[in-house]
Amino acid sequence: MPLNFPIKNLAKNLSSMLVIMLCIVACSVPTVTQQAEKKPQNIILMIGDGMGYAQVKAYRYYADNPRTHMIDPLAMDRYLLGSVATEAISMECAGEDNTACVRDPYGVTDSASSASAYATGEDTLVGRLGISVDGQRQENISEKARREDIAVGLVATSQVTHATPAAFYAHVEGRSEASAIADQLYDNQWQGSPLVDVILGGGSNDLQRQDRDLSAEFAKAGYALVSNREKLLANESGRVLGLFAPIALPRAWDRPDTTPSLADMTTAAIKALEQNPEGFFLMVEGSQIDWAAHSNDIVGVVSEMEDFSRAIEVALEYAATHGDTLVVITADHETGGLSMARDDLYRWDPRPLRGLKVTPAAISEEFLAGDEQLSVVAQRHLPFELTDEERALLDEAKVETPPYPQYGVDGTQAYTLLSLVFDKRTWSGWTSVGHTGVDVPLYATGPGSEQFRGVIQNEVLGQKLQQLLLSD
Repeated sequence: MPLNFPIKNLAKNLSSMLVIMLCIVACSVPTVTQQAEKKPQNIILMIGDGMGYAQVKAYRYYADNPRTHMIDPLAMDRYLLGSVATEAISMECAGEDNTACVRDPYGVTDSASSASAYATGEDTLVGRLGISVDGQRQENISEKARREDIAVGLVATSQVTHATPAAFYAHVEGRSEASAIADQLYDNQWQGSPLVDVILGGGSNDLQRQDRDLSAEFAKAGYALVSNREKLLANESGRVLGLFAPIALPRAWDRPDTTPSLADMTTAAIKALEQNPEGFFLMVEGSQIDWAAHSNDIVGVVSEMEDFSRAIEVALEYAATHGDTLVVITADHETGGLSMARDDLYRWDPRPLRGLKVTPAAISEEFLAGDEQLSVVAQRHLPFELTDEERALLDEAKVETPPYPQYGVDGTQAYTLLSLVFDKRTWSGWTSVGHTGVDVPLYATGPGSEQFRGVIQNEVLGQKLQQLLLSD
């Protein structure tokens, strides 16, 4: 049957239709610039204190399903975008009065200066919280957020007055000023109310003092007070103070069922904060990865990495179901110089850790409270049989008073010897009991996450958080 119109008209019509369709597609897909300009309604910043690449990999090995052929990835692995360089302002000082100071460009940070960089977008001296090199007050993201009616939450497994959480509300010359920091948690206010809406962690000793009961003041200001897991998860208030230990929470594997996990606290914090229609900023710290690494305790590192990783899963799940939430995961610095292999052996073995229910800290506490030898106490909890050499090593431990009360038994001979047994069995090496200067991993997902690609200085990361959360 012959066509009723010329072929050239068909070609012309098809060409016109193609142009129209391409235009529709092009107009409906945001450009790269438009995508980059999209801002999040909420930001969740997750800080693994002391968490370097080796701490992440050690936990990945431990968490791996041995029945699978390859090492299973962690939930955060797919969102790795770059690294954070954690240089701080260190000073080399001379003279009789130690005042002739020049900047040391190669100094290694501490939690106070690094967290201050994240909170304020400005670098500062090691040990300072929200105070600049020349002694000026540095405004932080929490203060700026509250001016825009954005809710603020802080969650930690340390005291809520410890360096990292304190950097998001306090301004002090020295991180050890616990009472002054605690006072600022209440006294730093916006429009007649405390700055931070949700405060969860340890540290009741710092807030409930003989000279001042800050918990009572928070209650009078309308905050729900919770002190255990059941009450926390049942809370419906948008403003809550949860203190779950006199100092820090026990390590994750040592916690009783009445004490919330970091995932529990993250879930509860999001539930409270999302009641605010203007959005929220939430900082979640896996505080004691650092403490375990300071003690060269691989068991404690894995215990706290597991706690932190499960909290990360909570945040990632929330972001996946809420397209308006940016999640940024990083560390303030690396601690311990952890290496996964030692003594010229080319392997690292997580199997001695599998089956453990408690950490060396809890085993040491049991030893110090009783009259049995450490090897006897330890064997009740270990998933392997101690060798004669290991028994002899552990039985050198003497009962002693913990030298650092704020860290429990960390530093006792029993704790040190137990950690050494696990370090040798897993082939974990350490270069330090302090911080190191290596870059730390940086993960991000959600609106604005592309801005976190590459190697970023810690104060630049803080600047990017403010640019994304706050109005221009």
